[in-house]
Amino acid sequence: MTSTHQQPNPATAYTPPVAAADHQTQVQALARYAARATFDDLSAQSRTELPVHILDCLACSISALGAGPVSACRDQVRDFGGGHGVTLIGGGAANPVYAAFWHTVLVRYVDFMDNFLAPTETCHTADNFGVALTAAELAGGTGRDLMLGVALGYTVQSRLVDHGNFMTRGFDHTAQLAFSHNAAAGRLLGMTEAQIANAIAMAASSDASFAVIRAKPLSQWKGLASAQSALGAMNALFLARRGVQGPLRVVEGPLGLDHLLGRPLRVDWDAEGYEGVVSSTIKKYNAQIHTQSAVYCMIELAAANHPRLDVAAGFDPATIVSIGAEVPQITYDFTGGGLYGTEAAVTSKEQADHDLRYLLAVALLDGNVMPAQFTDERVNRPDVQSLLTKVSAQPKASYTAQYPRHMPAKITVRLKDGTTLEHEVQDYPGMPSRPFTWNDVVEKFDQLTADRIDSDLANQIKDAVHSLEHIKVTDLMALLARIHVDPPRTSTI
Repeated sequence: MTSTHQQPNPATAYTPPVAAADHQTQVQALARYAARATFDDLSAQSRTELPVHILDCLACSISALGAGPVSACRDQVRDFGGGHGVTLIGGGAANPVYAAFWHTVLVRYVDFMDNFLAPTETCHTADNFGVALTAAELAGGTGRDLMLGVALGYTVQSRLVDHGNFMTRGFDHTAQLAFSHNAAAGRLLGMTEAQIANAIAMAASSDASFAVIRAKPLSQWKGLASAQSALGAMNALFLARRGVQGPLRVVEGPLGLDHLLGRPLRVDWDAEGYEGVVSSTIKKYNAQIHTQSAVYCMIELAAANHPRLDVAAGFDPATIVSIGAEVPQITYDFTGGGLYGTEAAVTSKEQADHDLRYLLAVALLDGNVMPAQFTDERVNRPDVQSLLTKVSAQPKASYTAQYPRHMPAKITVRLKDGTTLEHEVQDYPGMPSRPFTWNDVVEKFDQLTADRIDSDLANQIKDAVHSLEHIKVTDLMALLARIHVDPPRTSTI
């Protein structure tokens, strides 16, 4: 992935053409696309996969409850989110602006949610879930409405990632949420095309975020930035519903998004369907999305060489000379020491789940990469800290050429006795070519929630999502409100 973060030369910078007065802007076309969406527009495949992704989102949300930064956000909602409207996952209620913030914090923080992959860009499509859930309940909607809202948000964000070059121009992948959040929520709340367009225009012009969020050293904000986008988007949405107007030419106008991207951003929204969920990939491991194949490859290599590489069976990791990973360029850039840098030290969850050295080391030592691998104690334990220093990565051109249709990876482990062990994979379970089934996501849900909720409540939540087409969103929220996880207290202002 090449970097074009430098400021364009004014003499050569892209200058958007001046549109005619009656020309429909990109924001207006998107608003029309959102307003006309119906559940009947969804394909059979989308209707099958949407409950899978929604249960995955809920698994991530429940798993996040009680984490330190998440608890700080809950205190924020308690102090400033008062009002009517929306039930909260984990109990209580808040106004819809802060409810959307809270639900987006939950789905995003553990970094185990789904993604969309493009050649040089990416986004977390699950960042749209919290807003859709909030708007669907506020509107008194059905499970079908929730499914439509999720489908809309996923499709809008992924199409903008497909057609834009946000991250290579220095924007974060949360920047597109100003468009997708308000498209989905505006539709679910029955707002007019004009109101949706103005909401998108206000949010997109004011809530841009920067890719430095993903640069090393990583902070807790990488797991919370999308919630800030939800906060801004929902505030703009309700202002638009009250008649406030925004810059409708935020994309193609002077000094607008076209200018910042250095090229026109054009999506033919009249020709688009609502199939974003079918191109979204679910994570099998609690690790940065582009590392999934490499982690899968390491775990398969260890399993194929059991008990030789099994620490529990007596293998001494000190006998490892080196672990080499060959990966696509984008994996190297995000997690292997490329464009986004290298962590000087890996000491926190936020650093560990985006560091390929740690991920491969802990995968070999523990045989899995789940939330348990990111406690402070586990991250800083001497065995993994020592082994990660022996891990290195390099991009491979042939792998880069296959991405994102495939995500190849090769792991080579060299031992002190001269033995070399190798394994290669082309992708991992969860990619669109190998989508999660209902049974797959139930297994993941059970793993993430086993120590959070009792089995009876877990089964009720799974049954509700499985029958989402036939229930009201309030039925689902009543179950989610029964979840209780004791958080550590944080100070108030």
